[in-house]
Amino acid sequence: MVHAEVTSPIVGFMKLHLQEETSFMGFALLPVMELQAAFNISGSDRKVVFLQGSGLTLTDGQFSPGPLATHAVEIVSAGSGQGVTRVISQTLAAGNQLTLAEEVPAGVGDGASLKIWRLWTLADVFGGTNNAGLTSAETPEQSDLILLPNGASFDRYFYCSGGAQGTGWRKQGGGTADMAEVPLPITGGMAIRARSAKTILLVGQVKPGNTQVSLQTGHNYVANLCPVNASGTGASSLGRKLGNSGLEQGLTGGTASSLADLVLLWNGTGYDQYYFSTGGLAGNGWRKVGDAATSQADVALPDGAFIILRRGAPTTLVLNQGSF
Repeated sequence: MVHAEVTSPIVGFMKLHLQEETSFMGFALLPVMELQAAFNISGSDRKVVFLQGSGLTLTDGQFSPGPLATHAVEIVSAGSGQGVTRVISQTLAAGNQLTLAEEVPAGVGDGASLKIWRLWTLADVFGGTNNAGLTSAETPEQSDLILLPNGASFDRYFYCSGGAQGTGWRKQGGGTADMAEVPLPITGGMAIRARSAKTILLVGQVKPGNTQVSLQTGHNYVANLCPVNASGTGASSLGRKLGNSGLEQGLTGGTASSLADLVLLWNGTGYDQYYFSTGGLAGNGWRKVGDAATSQADVALPDGAFIILRRGAPTTLVLNQGSF
């Protein structure tokens, strides 16, 4: 599993312990928060916002200047939109304008405030020349693979050591195109299929406050954004367990596991499956599929990422990562 150790409530480090075969990974740290400002929303397009502030001047292309996203906004004002994140797709100097990949939620109005975070990239996390020491070869079949969910399956990336695809970050099936600047999801999880166990050190900034994530029907890969771990070496009482995660506030519960959303935790060979029981023979509280009689409130969420199987319509979930 991925194991995180954070040494500061503001800036710290994570040790990503990758097991041989599959590890699920998410980032409780972000590279840097670059700007905080109030904003107004375009009356004709809620994807467009205008930053406000004396002396604030953006430049064309300042955030996410190319075809790949490099930055995201987080709404930090209190209210229904607090913790919503949106990727930035364009920056214009005129009007200090940002265009976002998705609309600002309806409950957010003019005068709200946001933060702009830079996104991790493959090169940031693993090094432009594979400084992290992932297993590298001329083919993806011989290399460690980084699996990023794309909605239908996974895009697979690896560090190519040469041969037909050249040297550098490559996408399986993507030819010689350089993938070093591919962004990693700000609230989502991913998987690494490692050929051998290894540890990666990552330094970044703690993201305070709760975070909202969108769940689609089916499987969703969700990062554990709490900057301290709830189990293992250096475990903290502030770490996230099922009982203090708040997940039951956004997930569908049920009197049987077949009626409820499932939280899937990788155990090294498969998934332990949990759901929030709303009554019946299992009573009320977190339960494990196959063990309806025992409370699972003290089960720690993994330090990297986990999967939520959403049975119903798409919804929004608030991740409670604690107060830091």
